[in-house]
Amino acid sequence: MKILSVAGESVPPSKGGSPADTFERSLVTYEKEGQQKTVTVTYVRYFEKVLASEGIYDQEAEGVPVNRLVGLLYLEHHGETRENRHYINDTEDFVKLFDGFSLGQLKAKYPHLSLS
Repeated sequence: MKILSVAGESVPPSKGGSPADTFERSLVTYEKEGQQKTVTVTYVRYFEKVLASEGIYDQEAEGVPVNRLVGLLYLEHHGETRENRHYINDTEDFVKLFDGFSLGQLKAKYPHLSLS
């Protein structure tokens, strides 16, 4: 699998007062077996605060937004997934993505990606 690009975005609010403005989306485009695919991981924005408060990862201090990392980490943990869209609504599942995480190692592994 060759990672081509990563992106992150805040989910735009929908009509009708939906709490959609509390979600983030991480997108990773990759090539596998000659096919280009994109995986999308949507998660509750609050999880970013959990990472910082538990000392796991602080996007303000590191300068790389969490929403640019989650999709990549998801693929590293679940590379054989067949689905392209994923939703994480469990804090424990989200934090597990960052087990053994090192921004330096990730940048060294994927030097061609613009994570910032």
